[in-house]
Amino acid sequence: MKKILYSFTALCLSALTLSSCDGFLNADNKSAGSDANEYFSTEEGLASLKNQAYFSLCPLVTTTDYNEWGTDIYTTGRSSDPNSFHKYASLTAEDGSIKSFYINAYKMINYANGVIYYNEASPYADEAKFLRNYGYYLLTQQFGAVPYITSYINSGERSYPRTELSRIYSNMIVELEDLYTASSLPDASVDGVASKRAVAALLAKVYLAAGWDLHTTLKDAAKGSYEITSTNYFNKAHQWAETAINGQTLNMSFADKWSPFNENNEEIIFSVQYQREGYAGDILNGGHGLQHAFGHSYGDATNGMKSCRNQLIPTAKAAYLWDKGDERWQATFMPIMYNAKKDDKGVHWGTEGYFAAWNAPADTAKLHIVLAYFPYYANHDDVIKWVQDNQSRFVGTGYANKTGRVFVMSDPMLQLEIKENGSIGSNKTVAYNSGRETSNAGLCVKKYDDPKTEQASSSSQCYRDVVVFHLSDMYLVAAEAYLMDGKESQALAKVNAVRARAKASQLNSFADYKEKYSHSETFSLNALDVILDERARELFGENEGRWVDLRRCKQLVRYNLEFNEFVSLSDMTGADGQIKWLRPIPAAEISTNTGINDEDQNPGYKSSIQ
Repeated sequence: MKKILYSFTALCLSALTLSSCDGFLNADNKSAGSDANEYFSTEEGLASLKNQAYFSLCPLVTTTDYNEWGTDIYTTGRSSDPNSFHKYASLTAEDGSIKSFYINAYKMINYANGVIYYNEASPYADEAKFLRNYGYYLLTQQFGAVPYITSYINSGERSYPRTELSRIYSNMIVELEDLYTASSLPDASVDGVASKRAVAALLAKVYLAAGWDLHTTLKDAAKGSYEITSTNYFNKAHQWAETAINGQTLNMSFADKWSPFNENNEEIIFSVQYQREGYAGDILNGGHGLQHAFGHSYGDATNGMKSCRNQLIPTAKAAYLWDKGDERWQATFMPIMYNAKKDDKGVHWGTEGYFAAWNAPADTAKLHIVLAYFPYYANHDDVIKWVQDNQSRFVGTGYANKTGRVFVMSDPMLQLEIKENGSIGSNKTVAYNSGRETSNAGLCVKKYDDPKTEQASSSSQCYRDVVVFHLSDMYLVAAEAYLMDGKESQALAKVNAVRARAKASQLNSFADYKEKYSHSETFSLNALDVILDERARELFGENEGRWVDLRRCKQLVRYNLEFNEFVSLSDMTGADGQIKWLRPIPAAEISTNTGINDEDQNPGYKSSIQ
């Protein structure tokens, strides 16, 4: 698309000015002043172009607006107005995040097309084809039909009409299956390089999405009801998911899987790599912000805490997802936040304060506590006694935080105010949705915590790799595909395998599942709901794309009406009378692409009923 035109020299130069997103992906600027066509035809030049395609993944996998907001499991924190993605009614084609996503996806696709253009016989072209198809997967899940471009844009061409969704899916499937069977890609890789295993994982997701988009028909949006017209794609989806799984069992504990000291582990299928060590730029601004994205407001480096955006905290439904004994709750959230001493040298850091849980695990039993969180099933009286028994550890004198708080994340929520001497000041219970208006009253996700975070006010110094495809996700993709293919027992087996690793109870049937969260009498759960709940437990806080899951499964309206307190059906319906199932095509695209006009805008975003 013409707003993504780049001079050949700029392609190389831009690699030097972005961020640390993957140390090994940084392209060297060897082309300035030389003929670009000649340079990119060399091994070095082609490698730099390929690296830039990888590099362009960074903003796509670290932005949460379009992935998580407007769903059943995330909400806003204290005095924080939900954004337009969560409220739907105010989301328009002028939205900046939508425009950036659209541009960044095509930027990656164009870099990939450039690699193929300069030398399709190169092994780099196979990696480029994987990235190109991942880009189109992301675009189709947000926008539906989009311009499908496989040529390298290095001219002033201005007309790129939308391509039918069925054709895009078909083209992706053909190219990806060819990549799996006849490419030079390695069989597997855990270090951020495209592999045949990653191709299989992407194929599973593409087939699953295509099955829903092309072979199901919506009956009632508010009820989430649909009719399956063909199971062919769902059958292919679970076959490719099994190929990606490759017989591997979930042997690693959930905590070990997400440990910051265990990146590139055996469950990783594809990730976007970040590297702190050796980064030549500003270390405080070269990473990403996912460790800050999922949490309430707890303070910042000035009081020894990890700063969070006061957004994407669990809804009341999400707070009740993890049953007693499910190890994923403890491995997903930071249940205890430690205080940090404050002296004439300032506030201590690293082995005290928030990151002490990672950097000083042997000492945490002796550290002072400022915030503590308990799951919904914790007995309130037991929690109060625990605080009383540990009064000395809550003393705030000489620490950055003089007072503390303790919460039981139930509905109603127990809130204990802790005085400077460590004793309980106030003791109250409030409704969950009111309670989260209290400072600190929201669970903090720790999946992307970076223990090497420096004591500075920066939200871009997380250098954890961003996991894109991983093993347990494939188990649940397979479960969904098996269910849609009419193979319920195989679907249940995959769900139970995921639950077994977490030490959650096994289900004898999907009907055996007993949800603990509250819902209206008219909201009755079915097998698909069980799988979606399992995805929420397993993937919470990953920026995996809850919105994409709900849209794909035609549950977006049903789940928002039931669990998103900020929306109604009218909010999710545009001036044209259509439901906002997709994102709006950016206004800038419509105004500059001569192949698209206002009539091509997605339903829900047209100015009036046609």
